Amino acid sequence: MTARTLLRRTLFLAGFLGLVAGVVWSRKELNEPNDRTGSAIPLPRVPRGTDRIADARLVARPEEPDWVVDLAGWVPKAIRNRPLQLLAILWAFPSTLVGLVVGLLSGARPTLRDGVIVFSPVRGPVCFALHRGRFAATTLGHVVLARHEPSDALMAHELVHTRQAERLGPLMGPVYWYLLVRYGYARHPMERAARVAGREAQHLGGGHTRPTAPPVHT
Repeated sequence: MTARTLLRRTLFLAGFLGLVAGVVWSRKELNEPNDRTGSAIPLPRVPRGTDRIADARLVARPEEPDWVVDLAGWVPKAIRNRPLQLLAILWAFPSTLVGLVVGLLSGARPTLRDGVIVFSPVRGPVCFALHRGRFAATTLGHVVLARHEPSDALMAHELVHTRQAERLGPLMGPVYWYLLVRYGYARHPMERAARVAGREAQHLGGGHTRPTAPPVHT
């Protein structure tokens, strides 16, 4: 067996084990008891048509499958165990690498905040793309790209995407885009989960809990 073959098989095995661990981890969190900082925040089902108000973007429709409702309430906890933190960083690194490349091209100075690298305020094509999409920020792995310095509520929202990436690793992009095509942005289950965390942070910070306009961050 050549060294190249051994390396290929080792990487394949590591990726497979990481995928299994991520799926098991995610399912465990989805089934944990609910609490203010827990993972499975309950989302009440509401009659069709009530999604005309902003708050209904956080709740489930009667016809939605249970796995969509579960995913929309999945707010992963921050990882406290140091070895697991390192594994999570490595598992999410493909997304983080893309974020670093985009961030370095954005003209913004990177800063470290809440365990992630924040590029703000982004300029040039990156800022133009966020502005055209009406996004205040976007997250790629452990990198946050923001048009302005993120508020606590916005950071709470973006950190949910980071923690989702820590569980899903290289699958984060395909899973996110599949759900985006199927459900759109407003009812994207992973975005709804992030809005739960953002609204909670806004509430704890004394802000308004009922937004009057559609959210502009991802």
